[in-house]
This record gives sequence, C-alpha cells and structure tokens, in this order.
Amino acid sequence: MADRTSRFLPIALGCMTLAFITGFGSGLLSIGKANILYRFAVQWELCVAVLFLAAWTPAILLVSSALAFEVADRGEGFSGAASKALIPALVLAAAVSIFYLLVVPGIRERKTWYEDASALFSSSLMDARDALAKGRIAEAERLLLVCRAIDEKDEGYKELYDRVQAAFILEADAPAEPAPAAGEPDDPAWRTANRFYLESLRARDEGRLFDANYLARRSLSIFPRRPEVRRLVEETWQALQSLGPSAEELADAAFYKRKLEGYAMLQEKDYLSAFRRFTELAADADADQDVRKYLELSREGLESVAFFLDEDRRAFGESDLGELRFESAQPGGRWALEAARCAVSDDGVFFRDLAVKGPGGLELTAPFARLRGDVLLVRAVDREKPDVVWEPAYLAGKPGELGPYAMRVGFDEGNVIEKIRLSGPVADVPLALLATGLGRAESEYRLDVAPLRAEFGLRLAYPFVTIMLILMGAGLGIRFKAIEPPRPLATYLSAPFLVVLGLVPIQAGARAGRFMVSLLAESLPGSFILAWAAFLALCTVASVFFAARVALNAPR
Repeated sequence: MADRTSRFLPIALGCMTLAFITGFGSGLLSIGKANILYRFAVQWELCVAVLFLAAWTPAILLVSSALAFEVADRGEGFSGAASKALIPALVLAAAVSIFYLLVVPGIRERKTWYEDASALFSSSLMDARDALAKGRIAEAERLLLVCRAIDEKDEGYKELYDRVQAAFILEADAPAEPAPAAGEPDDPAWRTANRFYLESLRARDEGRLFDANYLARRSLSIFPRRPEVRRLVEETWQALQSLGPSAEELADAAFYKRKLEGYAMLQEKDYLSAFRRFTELAADADADQDVRKYLELSREGLESVAFFLDEDRRAFGESDLGELRFESAQPGGRWALEAARCAVSDDGVFFRDLAVKGPGGLELTAPFARLRGDVLLVRAVDREKPDVVWEPAYLAGKPGELGPYAMRVGFDEGNVIEKIRLSGPVADVPLALLATGLGRAESEYRLDVAPLRAEFGLRLAYPFVTIMLILMGAGLGIRFKAIEPPRPLATYLSAPFLVVLGLVPIQAGARAGRFMVSLLAESLPGSFILAWAAFLALCTVASVFFAARVALNAPR
C-alpha cells in the first residue's frame, strides 16, 4: 500500500517539472519570432513556461492518477483503494486549482504586456528613425519618450537618442533670429529657452547686465545645447565682474534676492514658479537649508495642480494598457474620457493624449494627465527642467473650482481601473473582479457581460474538472492494470507519453465545456451561476459512479 500512495506525487511532480522545462524551451526557441525585447526575455520565457504547465496540468493529473492506481489491490474495490490513495491526489488538485485561479490570470496578463510593450517599443523606434530622416527632430524626440518609458538601456534607443540630440545641436548652431521661424524645432524646451535667450539679449542691449546674465543662465539650464547661449552667459558674467562691486558680492546679493522672490511666489501659491526658482537655487547651493525647505514645500504645492513627467514614464514602463474610453453619469452631469493610451501604477492612472468632456459643456485635451482618487490633473512638469510644461487646451467651457489644471470628477481611479480590467481580455481578469464586478460591468460600464460570465464559469469549473480527472484516472488505472506490477522506472518513463495522448480527449472535453458554459451564460443570465454550479456538481457525481463502474469491471 505504501508504494501505491507514494507514486502519485512523484509522477505528477515529475511530469509538471518536465512540462515547465518544455514550456521554457519553447519560449526560448520562439522568442526571436515574438520580437521580445532583451530586457523582458527571461520574464517572458518564464511566463510562457508557466502557461504551458497550466495547459498540460489536467492531462498530468489524469495520467498520474491512473498510473498510481495500477498497483491498487483489486480485492479492495474502488472505494477501498480510493480511500487510501486519493488523499495526495486531491491535495495536489486543490493546490493546482488555487494556483490556476489566482496566479495564472496575472501571469497571462504580464506575458501579454511584455509582447505589447516590445511591439510598441519597436514601432516607436522605427517611427522615430523615419521622423529623424525627414528632419522632424521634435517628433522623433517625442517618439523616443515612449521608448524611454519601456527600455532606456536598449542599444538601439541610445544610439538613436544620441543622433537626435546631435541633430538638435546642429540646428541650434544656426544664428538666432529675433522670433522663432517656421523651421525651428517644435519642442517645448527649445521654445521656452529661446524666449529667455531673447529676453537676455534685450537686457544686455539695455545695459541690465545682471538680468541678462540671469536670463541667459536660465535659458541654458532649460536647453543646454546652444553654444550661443553659453557664450552670452560668459560675456555677461565677465561684464558683471568689471563693475564696481566684487563678483562675490554680486553673487551673494543676487542669490538672496532670488531666494526672496521664490519665497514670495510660494506665499502667493504660484507653486510652479516657486518650484522653478528653488530648483535653480538648489543647483547653486544645495546645502542652503532655506532652499531645501522651500523647494520641498513648493514641490508639495505643485503636486496639487500638476504632476511630474517621470511619474508618467515610470507608470508606462510597468503597465501600458492601450486606449481607453470611459463614461460616468453622475448627479452633477456626465463625464467622458478618451485616451490614446493609459497605464496604472501606485501613483494613479496615467493618460496620454486625453480628451475630456464634462458637465457644463466642458471640453479639453491634454497630452498628459493623471487621475488620483477623484482628482484629474491635466498639467505635466519636467522635474529636471521645470520650465518645460505640458498644459491642457480648453476647447469649450471654463475651468472649475480647482482651477484650469485640476478638476474633481464624479468617479475615482478605482472605477477607471475596474473598467480597464473588465474591458481587457477576459482570460486576464482577476477572479475576485469577475465575482464582484459583473453587475457593474453591465449597469455602469455597459459592457457585454456574456463573455465575462462564461470566463467566470470556466474558472469555477477548474477545481471540479481536476477532481473528475483524478477520479476517472483512478478507475482507469484499476481497470487496465498490468498482470505483473510495472516497475517504477517503466512507469515514470511512460508517463510523459501518456500525458501527450491524454491531452487530446481532454481538449475535446474542454471545447464541449466552453460551448456549454457559453450557452448557459447567454440563455440564463439571471441564474447562470446556480445553473452552472448544479451542472458541475452533477458531472462530479457522475464521474464518481463512472470511475467506480470501470474499476468494478476490472478482471480479477
């Protein structure tokens, strides 16, 4: 009896290990065809291996049960053998079911993300190369922003990034004009820096050397790739040194004046200007306690009306969920959001190329936006270059009580995340959300819930199916046992081949089960769960009688 009870787990675990290795090998062989980035290669192959194992596990359980019961004593009958040998099988079935229900959907979703992110990276890199070749340098830089969020260490990205920066430098070497011309870079940083540069030239010509030097330095900090700006900084600084007071006195006075101006901006709640000023001061005197304190306070204030672009890059580097359409009817009016891409992170839900329609005829677009709680921010700031800002464009309506860059919507990020999850591939939806979100998916999000019900039914069926396969495997093992007890080595060597054979009828049964669950999901929407649970229970009872009947008909 000890031999019988000890065989199931070695056979099952051995076949599972072999299936995992086979899945990993198939991923390794197909990774080139899948065009997965090198950064994601190992993680993607592990996902492929786990999903391969999940697909083969039902057949493994069936064969392992049959081979374990080959050594059962026919004199005990099915019930006697089952009571002594099924415990390890059922324990493993429970563990496998929990893994399948709770872990596999997340792994499947992650595998899909690795594939989508790799495809987006490759297409964005290709489009950036094409834009650079056609002289659209700013467009190439925007496309590289997408690549940077996914894999900034990729050699192809770094090589193209260097070429784009070199193109900017070559373009900046051209003589500066009083106003931007049509052929100049369409880049927020360049345009902002150029405005300060022109103001610095004007201040120099008017004899305001201190202002000229300050404005030139500010231009250089925003866009450091213009030699003429660097020359202007040196020229105005040398002119300042030739004045009466010493350079040290001028620098101290200027620093104190700028600190007071920043403090005044903070008191007036002009958080962006204050953050810009104290960022500049921190670059010159990071050890100054006042600068460090007010920089932190201005940052906290700024986060109430804007967010930093590095948060967006971090979110899209972890979770790019594609386009989004979201509507919500609230007592105050209807909201509608459409985004080209969205991502979820601990900092909230991030959107790119967002279009918003709200109560009172509100319509606006924003290149970047973030929803945290029920507050939507539509202004993004470059943390390292805070003069570079991406702001919304109002097409209709007026800003609300929170100002032009923040608005309180009638829903929160949890609603949006739930809609995103329920709208994605049904196989990737977490089990808990399937159980709790079907009602809202139909009433609030207006989704077709029949596929979601069918998927929920398939998930519920998995534990029942594993038990049925183990029971039928036990009956078949007793019925077709060899005259002479097989040697353990022969049993272990034959197991993988039997698993391959067993997969065919299991897949046929799975197709029949999918048809049945889809039929019930559409024909009995109100009582689907009860009807499906009753059907599964009936099938489980039938499998017990089937296994017992097969075992009793075994030759003695």
